[in-house]
Amino acid sequence: MLAEVGLGALLLAFAAAFYALLAAVGAGLRNRDDWLLSARNAALLTFPLLLCSASALLLALLNGHCQISYVWSVTDPTTPSFYRFTALWGSQQGSLLFWSLLLSLYCFSAILLSWREHRRLMPGVIAVTMATLAFFLALSLLLENPFERFWLAADGTVLRDVFIPAGARAPDLERLAATANGLNPLLRHFGMIIHPPMLYLGFTGFVIPFAFALAALASGDLSAAWIRATRRWTLLAWMFLGLGLLLGGRWAYDVLGWGGYWGWDPVENAALLPWLTGTAFLHSVLIQEKRGMLRLWNMLLVIFAFSAVLFGTFATRSGLIESVHSFARSDIGFPLFAFWSVMTLVALGLTLWRQRQGLLRDERAFAGLLGRESLFVLNNIVFAALFIAIFWGSFGAPLVSEVLLDAPITLGVDYYRQVTPPLFALLFLMMGLAPLAAWGNSSLRRMGAGLRAPLLLTMPLLALLALAGMRTPVALLAYGLVTLAGMVALVEIVRGARARVRAWGEAWPQALRALFSRNRGRYGGYVVHLGVTVIGIGVIGSTLFQAETQRTLARGESLTLQNYELRYEGFSQALASDGRLLRVAAVTLSREGREIATLRPRIDVFPQQPMTIAGIHSSAENDVYVLLTGHSETGARATFRLTINPLINFVWWGGLLLLAGTLIAAWPHGASVAARRQDSALQEAQA
Repeated sequence: MLAEVGLGALLLAFAAAFYALLAAVGAGLRNRDDWLLSARNAALLTFPLLLCSASALLLALLNGHCQISYVWSVTDPTTPSFYRFTALWGSQQGSLLFWSLLLSLYCFSAILLSWREHRRLMPGVIAVTMATLAFFLALSLLLENPFERFWLAADGTVLRDVFIPAGARAPDLERLAATANGLNPLLRHFGMIIHPPMLYLGFTGFVIPFAFALAALASGDLSAAWIRATRRWTLLAWMFLGLGLLLGGRWAYDVLGWGGYWGWDPVENAALLPWLTGTAFLHSVLIQEKRGMLRLWNMLLVIFAFSAVLFGTFATRSGLIESVHSFARSDIGFPLFAFWSVMTLVALGLTLWRQRQGLLRDERAFAGLLGRESLFVLNNIVFAALFIAIFWGSFGAPLVSEVLLDAPITLGVDYYRQVTPPLFALLFLMMGLAPLAAWGNSSLRRMGAGLRAPLLLTMPLLALLALAGMRTPVALLAYGLVTLAGMVALVEIVRGARARVRAWGEAWPQALRALFSRNRGRYGGYVVHLGVTVIGIGVIGSTLFQAETQRTLARGESLTLQNYELRYEGFSQALASDGRLLRVAAVTLSREGREIATLRPRIDVFPQQPMTIAGIHSSAENDVYVLLTGHSETGARATFRLTINPLINFVWWGGLLLLAGTLIAAWPHGASVAARRQDSALQEAQA
């Protein structure tokens, strides 16, 4: 019954999305308000229908309805309820349905919230969002149906079909359950509860700014209205995508057993590309709002952000690339490629058409090389260079070499470590300089005056690092650039609060609260910059100064790395309730002769594959990361890999700051427009 309910709701959702697409196009062409209202109602209906469909599949997973082939492929009778829930997005069919559910939620929310204020753009917005939703629903219905079931033919053959074939009957469910696959062991981690939903919320969220951009192109309304309508949606999608990337890094760190969190895997990079483009858009859109500039550039950034989302989806779900993160090879590859191509070409064609009409012309020219506009453009050029470099390493070089040489070339970590650090260094430099520049034209004197306090705060830190023994010029330069960018953000927050204290006599806590409540975008952005700074400190430390050793030990023997000593104490085996065999080593970790922790690295042996789980001792200074990589039959001897990751926890702490800053920037304004203008004038005066 659950399969019928879920499939019926899925069919109705597709019909509603397709009808909304046609009605919205007709409303736009014929200026029919009644058709537009009908399209709106049909579009809003897709969310409750998909919620019903996804709930039916979730109930089937929780209750072990293994006649549904998806349930059989991702769960078994020993799978805990906790992981039955996450199995909803654990494989291709379920994750596509979940993707469509989140997309419909975005569409539902954007249409409701923007209906009155941006009525003129609604035909295009509904048409684009519903075209995208209808496409993904068609994939679920025709190629990756999550409600396909097992049937037993008259001759005993097991069949898979959505509907019961003629002469077939339901199989023996107990026997079927006994052969179920169970969830991939790599997905049995708390991070997998959050990581995929965050990524999907980021990916699907970029549909909304793309839809508004195409609606603006189609309608000819290329004022800043579409920018204002999409800013918070872009921030929301960008935040979720960033959190998804960080949570994916944490999952890789805990589960994949190689001691790191970012391996420049093509699937990781596929999620990073739209985040980079979205970051560039969020910066340059300020110039269009303030100065009426970069209209064409912003349109292209929105298009390429969504295009990167579609391409990344195609790359990870089609079997184009092999990765621990990707889905199995599937028939949806060609349709996804075709949809990506059509949507990108249509968007670029509309942009070229409007550009030739002069509707994307800037209102004013650049006034000087040191103006804030110029620095933001340079910032965007660096983002574009990063995008190209990462795309080429992940997809361009392998695909071109396979087509031309019939031998795919894989560019490894060394390529990215050579190409990306200079570009990231430029980004941090721009992050420090751009907030200090004036709109229009600026001067070296003004920027030098603004840099004085951040430099005075940065130099003592570098001196302390040098006195502590750091002699690596690259590391000192990297820490200097990253810290300077963070200090600029911190000083700007303090300067803004100080201006309020002096102008209106407010107490410092009150001044800070008013500062953030009345100019959330600017000061939330500074908090984001602080978060990126903290992440940068963690990346530099864990990349440049990671130390590692590996050795086989008998019980009672030790190995040392830097000032840490690891002693092998013992070995045990146990059978967990979900059927996995746990092989656990007990080790004592000491530092400078003092015992600081007892760790239990282990190997979880599932029927499908073993999984290595590290023992980790964390502190603000570093992580000591211990892997059990092998052992004798009795455990008398075991092989351990000991890794020291300096400052790695700064990566996760910076992610929390990034989340806080984005929420501040996206939160609705509590102050009046007049009050915000007054504050802006004060901030410009005190700058």
